Amino acid sequence: MIAPRMSPSMLAPVLAVVLITAGCSGSDNAPSASTASPTQSKPSASPSPTSAFCLDLSTFQVGVLAYSADIARAIEGEPVNLKELRRKATLTLRIGEKMKSSAPPDIAEQFRTVLKAVKTSSGNLKEGSTVLDAADPIYGKKNKSAFDAVDHYECKPGT
Repeated sequence: MIAPRMSPSMLAPVLAVVLITAGCSGSDNAPSASTASPTQSKPSASPSPTSAFCLDLSTFQVGVLAYSADIARAIEGEPVNLKELRRKATLTLRIGEKMKSSAPPDIAEQFRTVLKAVKTSSGNLKEGSTVLDAADPIYGKKNKSAFDAVDHYECKPGT
């Protein structure tokens, strides 16, 4: 089991509320931004604040952060509930898959790298695996810049 500050039965609803709240926080800018520039020749170059990518970006970022934090706890030797960790990864990946097709070109490659890393890491969460099997895709040098880029990316209204 995870060595939580709250019970696992309480952690799931709290995480769900955080993810839902984070995903809805930027939606009040949608009406004005959607009519900002109807003559744009490349709508995919600048993501619409109402695109699946922008609407779910903060939710995805929180999901990746929660999953990565649990992996970090495992690296530090704390007990981890593999089933719960896989569930967090699955929720984050579902959100990310819906976002993938509307990812703006300036972040699309890094976004796909983060999705692949979470998928690879969670696939390595099985009995007999080492913590490093799950940690390397998340914390390895190869993917660090992609995680940083996605973590700091913001969809700007009206662009």
